[in-house]
Amino acid sequence: MKKTKIAAILSLGMVPAMFWSSESQAIPSWARKYNVSCYMCHSGFPQRNAVGEAFQNNGFRFPDATEAALTKQKNIKIGNDEWDKLAPNAPFQGSFPQFDALSMTLGGRLINYTSQQSLKAGGSTARTLAGKQFNWAAPNSVSLFYGGSLGDDITFFGQLGGFNGYLTAAPTAVSPTSQLTSNARVVYRLAHGFKFAMGTQFSAIGWNGVGAGGVVNVSGLLPSPSNYAELQLTRGETGGYSVVAGSSVDLPPGQITNASTAALSTAGNIDNHVYLRAKVKLVGAGMLSGANGTLGNSYNGLDNQVTLGFGLSSAKNKAIFGGAYAGETLVYGADIQAVHNNSLVGVAVSRDKDFGLNNVKAEAGYFVYPWLFAKVSYTDIANTGYTVAAPTGTAVGRHRPTVVPSLVAWVAPNVSVTATYTRYTKEWRENVATLAESLNNISDQNTFNVSLSAGF
Repeated sequence: MKKTKIAAILSLGMVPAMFWSSESQAIPSWARKYNVSCYMCHSGFPQRNAVGEAFQNNGFRFPDATEAALTKQKNIKIGNDEWDKLAPNAPFQGSFPQFDALSMTLGGRLINYTSQQSLKAGGSTARTLAGKQFNWAAPNSVSLFYGGSLGDDITFFGQLGGFNGYLTAAPTAVSPTSQLTSNARVVYRLAHGFKFAMGTQFSAIGWNGVGAGGVVNVSGLLPSPSNYAELQLTRGETGGYSVVAGSSVDLPPGQITNASTAALSTAGNIDNHVYLRAKVKLVGAGMLSGANGTLGNSYNGLDNQVTLGFGLSSAKNKAIFGGAYAGETLVYGADIQAVHNNSLVGVAVSRDKDFGLNNVKAEAGYFVYPWLFAKVSYTDIANTGYTVAAPTGTAVGRHRPTVVPSLVAWVAPNVSVTATYTRYTKEWRENVATLAESLNNISDQNTFNVSLSAGF
């Protein structure tokens, strides 16, 4: 155990690294700028360690006292110091990245298995709805990530995905629709620990705890924003707190065909979806300093900590939220996360106002080695979209709890392999019009898959 002084944390740059984050906050562009391993900010994809939290909370820059010293590839200046002396009669100075702002990732499932799905009528097996499947494939999903700094306070990053996609209309059609997706986020640092951001993905409310390398937080049980604008305030040289408040122009499903038309749609108003997230780090390294805590494992950089969180998402009407939250206008919840040495535990709960449905997710993870992370999770998200009108139709059950053990190994600094088994713990009731059919119980298909991700 040792104190996470900045100098000690910097030594993590010598440790071989993982490569990128689904939040686009560990793309190799950052590693090129600072010439360090991504383990400097991440303990495992996509979990951020104490330094990574401070880096994100300060507008994707290191604390002011260390930013200049850590930057190995300076931005190329646009203009000169004389312009500043002549202001406002001269243009403002600017800069753009000297380092390569593009990174590529390759991923996909290598092995996929699904169990048989059956329907039981009145307790006896009646028929098989879907048979077993077992197959494999080569990785075929490619994304381009980009990110960099513009001047001292503006940061941009994003993702171009869907290069494994297809046209939903024939190429000869008048307006073929591609599967290509584009998500971006632009951050303006208003002051140390205070920033404004706009984007179509990668909102700061994601916190930590997405996928392997981390454990759940309350954002995993709340509707996510799209086409958003948000403010984030963070404080803490030791422990600390962070608050994110935002507005999202979410639209009812089916009203738009792509993100470019969202801002022009009359259905897209800034008060369609408003959200708030807050968390308090009771014990651990500073959320804005990345220091003054205790490292449980000096290789993955996780600090021993206890963190509490709260969140809510509010919709203007019942047509805004989709999926499991369809028909709801207010969902709120809380979480607790704890880390000690190589062990992580997280529990999150949420509830909606309209239906009174409860959601829960609990996860426990353990770093067997700095490059090998095991996790088990239990999830029970109540689904509002369970009713159908047709007598012969089936519907999604309100509660379909799962137990999911997973294991991820970083077999090389930029390559990870993840094995995941998903087991549904109970059958769900078919909700149809006739009494006889309403007695049918349906089992979900359990799955096992192995996936690969690589980036450079």
